[in-house]
Parts: sequence; C-alpha cells; structure tokens
Amino acid sequence: MGLTVEQVENIRRSAAMAPLSRGEVDRLIESCADMALERRQIAGILAQLPANFGKVREALTHLRQIVT
Repeated sequence: MGLTVEQVENIRRSAAMAPLSRGEVDRLIESCADMALERRQIAGILAQLPANFGKVREALTHLRQIVT
C-alpha cells in the first residue's frame, strides 16, 4: 500500500532539511505508481457507471475495495 498523507508530509519536511535517501525516493516512486494505478482503475469503474442503482452500488463496493 502507498504512503499516507502524513508520511508524505514527513518526507517533504525531511527533503527541506537535506537530500532524500535512495530508500525514501524509492518509497515515493512506488507510492506514486500505486496511486496512478488506483486512479486508472477508479476512472474505468466510474466510466462504466450505469443509471441502474444496483450496478452503481456494485461499482461503489468495487471502488471501496481498491482504496482500502
């Protein structure tokens, strides 16, 4: 799973004080890749939302599974 908002903020503060370590840079890149994949999945699900509420509920359940 990606970094939390708090973890990103801590890294941002650390970067203001000194260069980031290779491990921190790798964590940021991995987290960005995770978010990009989640965003692609979410966009695809949202594009398929029908007018039928049952299908909407099913799509929302799927979205919840992606982000949790």
